[in-house]
Amino acid sequence: MRLFEDVFTVKAKDPKGRKFERVSRIVCEAFMTGFELILDLNTQLYPMELDEQFSLCLARSLDDEAAPSSGTYVQNRESSLADSFDYVMHGTIYRVEEKEGQVAVYASYGGMLMRLKGNRSALMKPGLELDSSLYLLIRK
Repeated sequence: MRLFEDVFTVKAKDPKGRKFERVSRIVCEAFMTGFELILDLNTQLYPMELDEQFSLCLARSLDDEAAPSSGTYVQNRESSLADSFDYVMHGTIYRVEEKEGQVAVYASYGGMLMRLKGNRSALMKPGLELDSSLYLLIRK
């Protein structure tokens, strides 16, 4: 089940310097919603440059019709949401902050962090609560 989808543009890369050789932190702005995304990305596997655009999807499951995922990959599945994307991570929402009509959702994907910040009405929905499992999918 898809929870959020938009096209983002990379506005900054490693704004506070690079901490790890293979990981960059990118700061992005959404095309349709104007949301701000900060995301740690393995740039050895999936390089990303300034002004590059990509589509990002947040989903509860890799099966578009299924209930929330258990977090275990099912290899014998005929097709999945991941087939349409190039880079996929599975993680957990560890913090949700609400301030002045804006909501920031924080997730950790095995130590790779994400913050998605935007208007309350678009982000306060089932599946984007504290401790929820979440897939992040990207394609250029």
